[in-house]
Amino acid sequence: MESLQVEEDATRAVRAEPRTWTPIKVAVAVGVVIFSLVFSVFLVVSGIVRGGGGNPPPHDEVCQDLPYSSVPVPAIKVGFAEPVGDWEACPVPTRSPRRDFPNEMCRRYRVPLDYSQGLVAGNITVTVKRSHAAKESDGQLWMMGGGPGSPSYSELGSISSPGKVDYTLDHRGTGWSTLLDCPKVRKQPGNLPWGNSWMKWVGLGNVSAETVDACLAEISEDIGAPKHFTAANAARDLASIIMAIQAETGSTADVGIHGFSYGTVWARRFLELQGQEFPVIVSHVGIDGVCSGDYDYGQYALMANSAGRRLLDEYCDADCRGKLGAPATGSLAAWFGRAVKEIDKAITDGSEGFCAKYLWERFAKSSALSGWTAKASIKEALGAIGYLHVTYGSKAMTEFVAFVLSLRRCVRDTAATTIPSDFWAVAHRIDLSVRVATRYLETYPSSFDAILHHIVGFGDMWKGPPELRAWGVKDARHGSCSLESWRHFFDEEVFWAPDFVTLMSRYQDVFNKYGYRENSALVHGSGRPWSNVTVLVTNGDLDGQTPLRFARAAFEALPTCKAKVELPTGRHCVSTDSCLQKVVNAFYGSPASSCPSGWVNPASSSDLGQALEAFDSGNCSAKKVETWTGLLPVDDCGREHSSSGCDKSFGAGGDGVCDMCFAKCVELLDKANVPNSRCVCASEAARCGARGNCTAGGFAFCSKEASHAGCDNEDELCQDPALVVA
Repeated sequence: MESLQVEEDATRAVRAEPRTWTPIKVAVAVGVVIFSLVFSVFLVVSGIVRGGGGNPPPHDEVCQDLPYSSVPVPAIKVGFAEPVGDWEACPVPTRSPRRDFPNEMCRRYRVPLDYSQGLVAGNITVTVKRSHAAKESDGQLWMMGGGPGSPSYSELGSISSPGKVDYTLDHRGTGWSTLLDCPKVRKQPGNLPWGNSWMKWVGLGNVSAETVDACLAEISEDIGAPKHFTAANAARDLASIIMAIQAETGSTADVGIHGFSYGTVWARRFLELQGQEFPVIVSHVGIDGVCSGDYDYGQYALMANSAGRRLLDEYCDADCRGKLGAPATGSLAAWFGRAVKEIDKAITDGSEGFCAKYLWERFAKSSALSGWTAKASIKEALGAIGYLHVTYGSKAMTEFVAFVLSLRRCVRDTAATTIPSDFWAVAHRIDLSVRVATRYLETYPSSFDAILHHIVGFGDMWKGPPELRAWGVKDARHGSCSLESWRHFFDEEVFWAPDFVTLMSRYQDVFNKYGYRENSALVHGSGRPWSNVTVLVTNGDLDGQTPLRFARAAFEALPTCKAKVELPTGRHCVSTDSCLQKVVNAFYGSPASSCPSGWVNPASSSDLGQALEAFDSGNCSAKKVETWTGLLPVDDCGREHSSSGCDKSFGAGGDGVCDMCFAKCVELLDKANVPNSRCVCASEAARCGARGNCTAGGFAFCSKEASHAGCDNEDELCQDPALVVA
């Protein structure tokens, strides 16, 4: 459906006012009990049955019943952070993404756990990293990492500006700051198919809710209440450190902050608190990959799916359609969805063939156990792989399209005794995806803190199943924010993501128990109209994690001097892209406000205004996806070889094409648990020789290997005329 491309609708329907009743827990057993969240907060669970229609279970409609925090803003006045020691070598040397800083140093600061109570009631430490020593004339430029849960230290130097010292602050709860960690509980974190792992990202991982509960209890006892590890408190931490550095150096020079992804929530909290709980100390604020006040993880699968739909329906022209073998007209996204369903059905019907069996055995069968999918299915496993490709940008997304279409062609070739020519390339792509998925779940709290991720996620960015009617779905059959409707819609329409709604809901009760909900003004606010503050908003239009609609909504809500850049074909977080370099440099190098008095747009004569105009008139504003290659190229082992190479292929050295492919064939089929793999691969070697016009050599090789493997009907296996491919 075209209306499901979330970037096309910059507004979102307003949710119903909170009801006066409280939802009750209803348990209906049919395989699984699905937890669904009440809108806007930590919700009470409604168990529902997956069904194909009929009347919905009672209380299926999810509505808000818990209020935002009633604590007013401003709640306190933020003072200077207390340094713990001097600047010293950082805990672990790290290479910055854009530049090396041989003189980089780190310093810890002590800050209140709860700002309303002050240091005496409990404190934590947060860690700052800087590029070099600061002078009185130097300004400050801070990079703020995403997640939530990712540290900032690796972002040092992502963006730099002359006359400013580069800084990062690890958000409270992650990186080199006080960690939200439970080492006693985490000693035995649960066995995944690929080894031990702790949970990560949006509900991913196979850690039980009971284990998470024990972890949060340990944190509460040994560190402090998890509810204090919020974006607002992280903004207070940053302000207190900026002021402490200014007091120490005597500098009154310009200060800028730059948030990536969740770092934009952190930056928006800073904007809202600045001038209320602490002075107006930051004049330049960059937000990239934007989470607006309406952002929530219930829409996460829709976000990745919308990026995939946009890629196919807006960036695949007639030449691209020809390469993919697609229809000349109609929605390419819908055609692609039918291809995924065809692959899924082949598994369900048991007619999968070698390629689909390989995907099932290597990933799909264990994807639910590992926490990548809500259920073990080919469709959702492909969605998880698609989501990973979305995070890498348009080139990777086109590779995913090629993979799925090649997989479909391979699945259609279900001959029992032969290996399709696409098998080798498809298996290679599946193996690559499994390696990426494995690394994605292998994490440590200092590099990504999953507890912090979920504390902030459930506190500020989780409203339960998305309101499908607000996304243009007219047949949301069971209510405005129904989990039953969501699961039906997900099965029919979402092909670029796993079921994040069900995955996250596993932990909702336990995070309700320990979590928080911030003041509504903080969640939805965008700061005050200060005359000396300018904000730069940047976003890619193929961003599948923070879609363009949220950047546009945040931009419209800003009451101060502001500028916006949308990068065609851009992935998640684009401010470091070469296309935006001049704009970003002009922004951080400009005066405190580039807007004429009373205006909210930069003057066209200013450096920033000219850089924006140059972007709009340049090639970057009209970028296209140039990486469409059609289906995956056939691997050497599935390809014809010229007769001139036949002798070598079956030479005494044992390094010919068929010898190599036989060994590779056995390795792959063993991974897929294919019975009698050596016999199947011996037969494939005969076909390999036939394709290369050295039939006798291929048969001889087959006979040798079949004999070693003790295969039945050796002669028939190696010389069946059906195996000879001219």
